[in-house]
Amino acid sequence: MFKYVNKSNNLNKLLLNSVSKVSSNNNVAAVNAINNSIRNFTSFSSSKVMLDKRSEKPQNPLYHRNSTLYSYTPRDVLVKIEKGFVMPPSYEAKTFSDSFAKFSVLFLRKFSNLFFKEKFLHYAIVLETVAAVPGLVGGMFLHLKTLRNMESNNWIKILMDEMENERMHLLSFMELTKPTMVERGLVAVTQAIYWNLFLVFYLLSPKTAHRFTGYLEEQAVITYTHMLADIDSGKVPNYKAPKIAIEYWGLPEDATLRDLILVIRQDESDHRLVNHEISNKIILKNNDPIILENHFHKPIIVNPIGEEAIKQHTPEGILIEKKINPTSEL
Repeated sequence: MFKYVNKSNNLNKLLLNSVSKVSSNNNVAAVNAINNSIRNFTSFSSSKVMLDKRSEKPQNPLYHRNSTLYSYTPRDVLVKIEKGFVMPPSYEAKTFSDSFAKFSVLFLRKFSNLFFKEKFLHYAIVLETVAAVPGLVGGMFLHLKTLRNMESNNWIKILMDEMENERMHLLSFMELTKPTMVERGLVAVTQAIYWNLFLVFYLLSPKTAHRFTGYLEEQAVITYTHMLADIDSGKVPNYKAPKIAIEYWGLPEDATLRDLILVIRQDESDHRLVNHEISNKIILKNNDPIILENHFHKPIIVNPIGEEAIKQHTPEGILIEKKINPTSEL
């Protein structure tokens, strides 16, 4: 948990330190030192505001506060997220397994479009029902592997966070619409089939399973972008955001479905990067941690695998470029 910043006490300490440092000098130097201390403190405290706000969120039995990078999104942050959003490019398939994963997702997309057409909320519920499966399967396999081999693994938590985050998407949508019995049946059948298929899929080829999930998340970003357009055009009612969503993402009290979709789309962009990065790391036999950061309201992977070697155009980099695309290009 982040520590609460007591501004008045910290400011007093900084002022006293500044005065003591220049006590033997003239008054102008003292004033300059004090002004510098105030500026430094203001910069420090403002950089901590978002962290402090996140730490103020109460614990909730339904979720962990840090399973999303966007747990504090007041109105001004939502505006910045929307203005700064650029539709991310699709990962360029490099291998046969990449192509298999990509075209499998595109086929499933066409099939789901035929069934749901423009019923975006109902489509979102089915999508989020199955979207939590890859994180759970991947995390479960890696967890059991660490116990079996008595070793650590750096990807379990980020996959568990992904699973929980997708579940929060589902719970939020469930507050806004009630699926029909046919749709509930479809959800149950789809989840049963998808769970078992993905379990086998992951057992046979984890790198392809994560690439598949990365492409799936790309389609989720596209879906939610279309949904925003339909909200703006009036095709989809702009409901008030449910309370659970307002608490989880730290949305403003007057938040609407449109605001909710903005942060969910950001979450899906995060998952897209994480799964493509894990696939790249598996290909290059690298188990380093994946550090995902919210960089000016845009997700980035810190030090993506293969980036430096490809930039330097070394023989190793040329071989790597034939196998993967660094996630910095996404």
